[in-house]
Amino acid sequence: MWTTLAPLIGVLLGGLMSMLAQRSSGRALERGEARRSVRELAEARRNERLTHLIAFLSAVQEAERVAVDRYHHNLADEQWQAQARQVLDRVWVTQKTIHVLCASEVSEAAHGLAWAVQEVIRKGPEDPGEPQDEKVWAHIRPSRQAFLDLVRDQLS
Repeated sequence: MWTTLAPLIGVLLGGLMSMLAQRSSGRALERGEARRSVRELAEARRNERLTHLIAFLSAVQEAERVAVDRYHHNLADEQWQAQARQVLDRVWVTQKTIHVLCASEVSEAAHGLAWAVQEVIRKGPEDPGEPQDEKVWAHIRPSRQAFLDLVRDQLS
């Protein structure tokens, strides 16, 4: 009787060991896939945030040019006013997308930069002396630098 049971027990133990090995390797594969999926999603989200941050910086740069046109080149006609409204709208829309997609610290820094740009377009630089283009940039520089430093830290 033992001679017939021993091979059967061996077959059962071998099958059980094979099943456990397959199950273990399947779980390891699933965990690896899950980690890879999480990494890919994080990279996609980072790229999306980066795209919107660049769009915001582009809008801010355009707004700086509008402010320089106003206060250094003395433009204030209807065409300039329409351009100023349009660029400020773009600055604020892109700031809101940053609010939705990025950490609150980045959103607050973007808000501060958008506010500084809006303020310098509407009121001009604080110092009315020459040269006005440098005064415009000096007004925006602190909030721009704070935003850029924070974004660099968040993205690294």
